[in-house]
Amino acid sequence: MAELNFKAIEEKWQKRWMEERVFEPDRNAKPKEKKFYITVAFPYLSGHLHVGHARTYTIPDVIARFKRMQGYNVLFPMAWHITGAPIVGIAERIKNRDPKTIHIYRDVYKVPEEILWKFEDPKEIVKYFMKAARETFIRAGFSVDWSREFHTTSLFPPFSKFIEWQFWTLKDMGLVVKGAHRVRWDPVVGTPLGDHDIMEGEDVQILEYVIIKFILQENGEEIYMPAATLRPETVYGVTNMWLNPEATYVKAKVRRGDREETWIISKEAAYKLSFQDREIEVIEEFKGERLIGKYVRNPVTGDEVIILPAEFVDPDNATGVVMSVPAHAPFDHVALEDLKKETEILLKYDIDPRVVEEISYISLIKLEGYGEFPAVEEVEKLGVKSQKDEEKLEEATKNIYKAEYHKGIFKIEPYAGKPVQEVKDLIAKELQEKGIAEIMYEFAEKPVISRFGNQAVIKIIHDQWFIDYGNPEWKEKAREALANMTIYPESRRTQFEAVIDWLDKKACARKVGLGTPLPWDPEWVIESLSDSTIYMAYYTISRHINKLREEGRLDPEKLDREFFNYLFREEFSEEREKELSEKTGIPAEIIHEMKEEFEYWYPLDWRCSAKDLIPNHLTFFIFNHVAIFRKGHWPRGIAVNGFGTLEGQKMSKSKGNVLNFIDAIDENGADVVRLYIMGLAEHDSDFDWRRKEVGKLRKQVERFYELVSEFASYEAKEGVELKDIDRWMLHRLNKAIEGATKGLEEFRTRTAVQWAFYSVLNDLRWYLRRTEGRDDEAKRYVLRTLADVWVRLMAPFTPHISEELWEKLGGEGFVSLAKWPEPNPAWWNETIELEEEYVKNLIEDIKEIIRVAKIEDAKRAYIYTAPEWKWRVAEVVAEKRDFKAAMSELMKDPEMRKHGKEISKMIQRLIKDRAFEIKRIDEEKALREAKDFIEKELGLEIIINPEEDRGGKKKAAMPMKPAVFVE
Repeated sequence: MAELNFKAIEEKWQKRWMEERVFEPDRNAKPKEKKFYITVAFPYLSGHLHVGHARTYTIPDVIARFKRMQGYNVLFPMAWHITGAPIVGIAERIKNRDPKTIHIYRDVYKVPEEILWKFEDPKEIVKYFMKAARETFIRAGFSVDWSREFHTTSLFPPFSKFIEWQFWTLKDMGLVVKGAHRVRWDPVVGTPLGDHDIMEGEDVQILEYVIIKFILQENGEEIYMPAATLRPETVYGVTNMWLNPEATYVKAKVRRGDREETWIISKEAAYKLSFQDREIEVIEEFKGERLIGKYVRNPVTGDEVIILPAEFVDPDNATGVVMSVPAHAPFDHVALEDLKKETEILLKYDIDPRVVEEISYISLIKLEGYGEFPAVEEVEKLGVKSQKDEEKLEEATKNIYKAEYHKGIFKIEPYAGKPVQEVKDLIAKELQEKGIAEIMYEFAEKPVISRFGNQAVIKIIHDQWFIDYGNPEWKEKAREALANMTIYPESRRTQFEAVIDWLDKKACARKVGLGTPLPWDPEWVIESLSDSTIYMAYYTISRHINKLREEGRLDPEKLDREFFNYLFREEFSEEREKELSEKTGIPAEIIHEMKEEFEYWYPLDWRCSAKDLIPNHLTFFIFNHVAIFRKGHWPRGIAVNGFGTLEGQKMSKSKGNVLNFIDAIDENGADVVRLYIMGLAEHDSDFDWRRKEVGKLRKQVERFYELVSEFASYEAKEGVELKDIDRWMLHRLNKAIEGATKGLEEFRTRTAVQWAFYSVLNDLRWYLRRTEGRDDEAKRYVLRTLADVWVRLMAPFTPHISEELWEKLGGEGFVSLAKWPEPNPAWWNETIELEEEYVKNLIEDIKEIIRVAKIEDAKRAYIYTAPEWKWRVAEVVAEKRDFKAAMSELMKDPEMRKHGKEISKMIQRLIKDRAFEIKRIDEEKALREAKDFIEKELGLEIIINPEEDRGGKKKAAMPMKPAVFVE
């Protein structure tokens, strides 16, 4: 067969789907029970979609197609996200001719040169990639209702008015508040940064350090050296301080409110603290070595402790000043031990090595399973020799910190006897109240880079607008909604629960970027994770809005709060519809239809997205729905998918290791791409795109097309007499239907593909082998029937070639709208499946015997099936599952007692092998029907149950395991 022209087939059916509006749901459908509404996070249009995105969007399309074929009225809409700073940042970098950005857009995204320079205008970026994304989705065969398409920001006024309504509603509930809060901040552009505004490090946590002010006397002046710690309770066990002798430190005036103090901190810390409600005036800079060997006073205990050199101190982490608690911190203990061995370092700073030798550890925490100094014991247990054993040291630190926090009991007054969990917060609070300590915020990892290309900092900003996700009552409603939702996979539920627990105030507006201005404070623009939480409701009315816009009958400014309140939060009212019609100019009957559509489609059945959106978008989606909509409109389910890699490597635009979705389609065909990414891994697992494997799959898909095309010419005559192998094929087809259906119902796409494609293909290969040489009506009936079922099973995965094959089969209408196959009760036949498996296994066993025994020129095989009494033993063992019980039952039969010794051994063997699943088949019948095939496969004469016991093998026969002698 000539190579299949995927592109021609795809274009043919995409054109017909669009012309006949196949995927726009029935607007007059009843009842609501048969509706199915599924959405996926709309794509952000800062570049082309890659094959990782392909998976995120193909999963809901496959499910939508499946449910449509099951007879559901399906809504699967799409829109475009352009909110926020990233697109503006890209435009700025292109304007500045940033080489990295130019490389990505010219060489990776293949944007023509004449268009690339237009990207200095953010609107041109949006225009280009919106068109490209729409083309990609159409080329991929996504069954989208395009009549509902829109995009975010004030560039699309109707949606912008919807977002204004959402925020007024939240504000009226007290859920949008103004205040001071820590945020990620771009210090160059001067704007808060949401997750979507971060180019690198979007998942990095913000840590809250307690900085404890140790006191240094220098030239008669009292100077603070704030040591940063995540464990303020350990201040009672400080034995020394650590500074990096090569790092640059500053002496600075630090003003906060009406208080002014002199601090010594790293140069980097001075910069970062200037964003956290402190005014920093640097007096001088110097290397850390200047302070090595000096002493500072612990403000809590009054102890004088020495400052020691440590290259492990990172000046860019917190204050660059570290307190040492070797009894409870493995790093500190090992660093001290290393210093004891490296006396030349101490002598370099005129420190007497005996000072370090004589440092006494201070035990603070009683921990079951450990002695006075848990850190020391853990280091010894893991075999840590020096600071170079970084992995083991990290493990020791993690083990001790976790154990002490959860199980430790504090030993120091006035907190003695209290759990460390409780003491930690009490001490932190007390130290702050006394002015001994303050809070500093720091990133858990670095770097964190904004979409503008700048290193982010943490800033405390005032007069910032926040969505108050920390509101306790709101959290309870979110928990209630989550408890009643279906989550796929279920294992992700605990992650959602954790996010609801820790979620707090979230900055919801920026001073830069595209978006909808905050209606009551328009100098602020609503950010991208805040205008994307309830747009699924807008989809339900968007086709009407779009039509009115196209007809020039819509004034977006008239879409006020009353309009959206009626549609989404009030009961049906003819009077209200007339009032709103007069205000908006929209006919009352259209307002009524909008209201009807929302009430019909809501609640949303499924929200789909990748797992990285659990800590933000997907949880915000739950919160906003429970705040704005009544309980009957709360979402029903969330399906979370994994990520994609390319040839084993993480995809990276900057490194050029990325495959654009549209390029994958051009190279392989849309159906091959779809089938590959659906069949490679279950939806929650990560997948790896391998070009070589995709090429292999293409050949298999072409074979599928070739086979069905051939079978399309056959006539499926009812009432023909079937042989057992024919019944086997139909039974296996039933199993494929059942397996694919169950897989898709549970979003297990790999399972569904295994059944719908690979299982049928493999079974068909076997069937064609078993029936080679036959050309009768029964075989033609089976193959024509199989073709009809197989094409429908494959339609959600490979819609284009399935439509082409459906047409060849003479199917009515579109296969996309055809009835999903259901198992035929008349086809089920477990016995025949067991018999066929029996034949398959026998053939493989005989091949193995010939190979292992190295039998040359084998001519015949003698097959001995198990006698009746052995079947009886197997059935009793399967029922009793106990030696004594089975033996007792069998020995009641005089005929069985004749085989007493053999039965005893057989029972022991069956119980040992846990052979408790036994279904009786007629072994001899199965062999005789398949005899010709077995002889052909093996090239041997097959003799079944001869009187003569060749090779003494007869007694070895067991149920489902015949004895074999080959000569």
